[in-house]
Amino acid sequence: MPTPIRSRRQPIHGRRAVGAALLIACSGALAACGTAQPSSEVAPDGLIALVGTAGKTTIKRWDATGGDPIAVTAPKGGATWISTGRSDVLAATLADGTSATSDPIRPGTTLAWRIVKPLGGTGVAVKGPDYFATWDPDGGLYAVLAGDLPSGGAIRVVLIDPTVGTAFEIPIDRSVVAAPPAWIDADRLAVVTGDAAAPVTTIVDTRTGATSDGPSGARLLATSGNGRRVATMDGQGAPVVIRDTAAWLGGDGSSVGSVAPPDGSTTAIAFALDATGQRLVVAWQAHDGTVTLAVHDGRSDWRRVAKPVIGAADGAVVAWQR
Repeated sequence: MPTPIRSRRQPIHGRRAVGAALLIACSGALAACGTAQPSSEVAPDGLIALVGTAGKTTIKRWDATGGDPIAVTAPKGGATWISTGRSDVLAATLADGTSATSDPIRPGTTLAWRIVKPLGGTGVAVKGPDYFATWDPDGGLYAVLAGDLPSGGAIRVVLIDPTVGTAFEIPIDRSVVAAPPAWIDADRLAVVTGDAAAPVTTIVDTRTGATSDGPSGARLLATSGNGRRVATMDGQGAPVVIRDTAAWLGGDGSSVGSVAPPDGSTTAIAFALDATGQRLVVAWQAHDGTVTLAVHDGRSDWRRVAKPVIGAADGAVVAWQR
């Protein structure tokens, strides 16, 4: 079960199961990441990675120069997951089960973070712990999974507006898999439910709180910033398949591309599409537990166009600036 950056042979989760999420990218398996050779092909402009090493998390960002990544200030307390919103603002879930948002990322400045303590409709603080903070397409509010996710307890989707500090809670009356949710449009969120062996996507209407069955089979999924494309992986070692979201929801079986694990890799532990779904970044776990990143471009038939260097790592979560 995914958890942000933590486990070594568990697909994508965080520190416990949750913290592993962050290290989700390094996800379940995240042992030490080897040092990859940089690619001279295409600069992974706008790529952000949350990297875990020996109990410490750091955030790296790549720009159009194609050089070494730029260090971004990480929140105190250890982040387990990150997501990118509008105006280069980040959201993160932390090791203690809270969530935080940042100031806009600006080159050469220290990034300030603020813990978000939202109040529900009754004016009472929303109960956590929180996992997998994920900005909506407009980047104005983010969703988290809240509850005892590692033990399979009752889970809620919590929609948080960090500007005013309010939250709207939606109970998910079914078993929820530890995996990041994904926005498919401004009002609908896809949540992986069922179990790891037989996952089913549940579609949550964030306006009404209603839930409905979506496509089955996806153990991990990620959508583009505009929600029009979706990348899915059915299980450890399976290819990452890119589809138009409408076609995926309609069940027509079509795809626009597919990326298989490279030689020496066992599985993807995290992946992300950029704003329009033209670029895909994947965190691959090797047989020896090391993790490397690869950027694939749909304009190049989804071939690998860059291999950003993250150095030794225990896990990683990936995202694109919008």
